[in-house]
Amino acid sequence: MFDLLQITGGFLKGRKVQPVPDPRTRYTSSMVRQALFSMIDVTDKSFLELFCGSAVVSLEAISRGAKKAVAVDVSKLAVKVARQNAEKLGVKLTVLCTDYRRFLQKYSENFDVVFLDPPYELGLVSEALKLLEEKKVGETIVVEKSRREKVIVPEGLEVLKQKSYGDSELIILRRSPVSA
Repeated sequence: MFDLLQITGGFLKGRKVQPVPDPRTRYTSSMVRQALFSMIDVTDKSFLELFCGSAVVSLEAISRGAKKAVAVDVSKLAVKVARQNAEKLGVKLTVLCTDYRRFLQKYSENFDVVFLDPPYELGLVSEALKLLEEKKVGETIVVEKSRREKVIVPEGLEVLKQKSYGDSELIILRRSPVSA
């Protein structure tokens, strides 16, 4: 049985969203989401979520004032659930079913904030950061990863903050002024 996820702040606070009914899907906990949005202000910003699952983080960003949100996942089931969640909440969320690499290669728009939460310990964090830096996508990049996973931060990005929450770790990065 999969418990419903709850939006933790903004105009949708307390509303529930459906998780992806797949045991391989791991969720950003409400504690981590609250911490994330207390560190990053998304008001009037564009928001990209890679590896979105149910899109709870994108929906939370919209609830907290993001002007636009795009959620990307390779799983057809995740994309279906994410679209249903946005529809149920009555918000505009662009949800795309594609691999994050293909998305970053084809999509030309920049985003103020990029959030990525790939499956833990598969090396996807370092790969995604490298691609985000090469394509110059994201002014602020937030990574949720396993505390055990080592990450290679590309030269054009600098770590602003790192904080652990149980097995998870949030890393907040920003594009270095010289690489912008």
